[in-house]
Amino acid sequence: RFVVLVGPDGVGKTTVARALLARHSGPSAYFHFLPPLRGPLPHSPGPASPPPPKAAPGGWRLLGWIRLFRNAARCWVGYLSTVRPALKRSWLVIGDRWMYGYIVQPDALRFHGPDVLARAVLRVLPRPHLIVNLAAPPHVIRERKQELTLSQIEQELLAWSSLRVANMQTLDATRPPCDIASDILLALASGRSAG
Repeated sequence: RFVVLVGPDGVGKTTVARALLARHSGPSAYFHFLPPLRGPLPHSPGPASPPPPKAAPGGWRLLGWIRLFRNAARCWVGYLSTVRPALKRSWLVIGDRWMYGYIVQPDALRFHGPDVLARAVLRVLPRPHLIVNLAAPPHVIRERKQELTLSQIEQELLAWSSLRVANMQTLDATRPPCDIASDILLALASGRSAG
């Protein structure tokens, strides 16, 4: 199964990914944003690194469109060369964010095009079996991400909850990560996320 974790910065996606990898009894793998183009998928998230600085609004629209199409092509190549073979061997593959940031956080990805273009590109990408939207009260996220204002966090929470994609479930990220991981594995096992 292919699971993607989404949600605001600081909500605990990497922590939940680690818990999910630990609770899953079979082979599993993880990637952040884009799958590798070749070689084996990582078996766990690497050491935490500081996030890249947020891009300022504005910029070259054409360059943003080129980045979107280039990353969509990289998604397909990475999926066909690393993710799909792992899925055929019954692995659990966890993606962190995938390409959904182009809809929710376009400025951070330096995409300055219409929302409809990003949605059209996402519609032709491989679809995860389950998308888990992690949500928490803004003040909880603010304790982890001091550089974000409560207003920014509230906007991100609203944007992620309004994503409108198939097979998405919103889970409370204030619960213990092992409990969230159990819920995700239960959803996969029960077939509620089959698509």
